[in-house]
Amino acid sequence: MAPAQPRSSASSSSFPRERRIRRRAEFVRIQNGGHRVSTRHLLFLVAAPTEGAAHGGVPRGTKSAAAPVPSRAPRLGLVASRKVGGAVARNRAKRLLREAFRRFPELFPERVDIVVILRTGAGSLGLDDVLAELRGVVPVLRRRAKEALTAAPRARTEVMAERSASDPPAPAPDQTGPTDPTDPTDPTDPTDS
Repeated sequence: MAPAQPRSSASSSSFPRERRIRRRAEFVRIQNGGHRVSTRHLLFLVAAPTEGAAHGGVPRGTKSAAAPVPSRAPRLGLVASRKVGGAVARNRAKRLLREAFRRFPELFPERVDIVVILRTGAGSLGLDDVLAELRGVVPVLRRRAKEALTAAPRARTEVMAERSASDPPAPAPDQTGPTDPTDPTDPTDPTDS
């Protein structure tokens, strides 16, 4: 019996954690605010990454032995409901999309988060079918990615302005103003003698 060949984790066909969308909050954020691109069997949602994800950051509490992912690398998340088929069909369809993401990175726009929702019939697709649908929407995906990336800085600026307008100004730490006459711990209270 021949010895098993060790797997290389740094190969070009790897799919490191930093390239995956894994947390529910990220899926919800992208599904609520992502720019949509639709094909017959796939729905792509494209959104600008959050600050930590944009810098190739690793979530707290996780350790990654893989090399850091460049900040321009897109991240992928997959959603397949039971409408796609049974567990075998869903997992096969997701595997094909991950394979397309790994082997054909030029088809996916850079610096964005992409969630792909598989639709009914996606479980019966082959890799060539997935690539054909994907190649048909590459220009639209790139346009939506550009829209998402240009909208993201404006949205962050608006949120920061909204937060600063709603927060009352904090008093300076060395300010000593009039004290409350009803405060029992007030050292300037004349009735406290």
